[in-house]
Amino acid sequence: MPTSVTAALACAVAMLGACAAEPDDDRCAAARAHLTACLGAEPAPAACDGAAADAVLASSCAALIDPGKDDGASTALCRLGVLSRCPVPACTVEAAADRCADYIDREDCAQCDYYLCRDAAAATSCGATGYYQGFGYAYCERYLEVTTARLSPAGQRFAHDVRRCLMQAMEDTIDVDAACPEVKAAAYATHPDCYVASGFCALPWRDWLAIAATIAPADASFREMIGTALRCR
Repeated sequence: MPTSVTAALACAVAMLGACAAEPDDDRCAAARAHLTACLGAEPAPAACDGAAADAVLASSCAALIDPGKDDGASTALCRLGVLSRCPVPACTVEAAADRCADYIDREDCAQCDYYLCRDAAAATSCGATGYYQGFGYAYCERYLEVTTARLSPAGQRFAHDVRRCLMQAMEDTIDVDAACPEVKAAAYATHPDCYVASGFCALPWRDWLAIAATIAPADASFREMIGTALRCR
């Protein structure tokens, strides 16, 4: 097995070209290559979709990178495995809880409200672009509502366990009134241990690609952290 996730992902990407697209449809292979070149990351495995491939091939890198430029491109990207561009269903579950920690063991989409609760409980909100709202909550929802259904049974167990691990690590180690930059740095630091403890290293390579494909291009530093900080033996 490769000694790092970066090496393993590289092997998976090399294999994907032969596995993901239909052998008789060069458009899908070309679209995936275009996406990889523009976004800097391989899409998740997906069935060949000729119409989506044509839409992607007709789009510039600027339109593919910026979600605000072309909603049609977002639809095509999602269908081709760029999970960071798939719509996230709104959570309609009542989320009220007495303590932020009460969200951690929930089994519904309201679990992700843990991050909003932390932000609201802080002396000063970190705002829409802070870790709580812009990263923790946003990715919790996206992985829960978009990515998990596309994972293997082992990947779904990982997604379930890692959500709780990340929240519990935050609850145990990060003061609710910590400064926003400190919250982000400390929260990032909990990811490697939680990923490994939750079984990331044993996942099939298709799950690794789906997990990476959920990360938006603007958060490339987070994808890089997954690729370099985690060591799978």
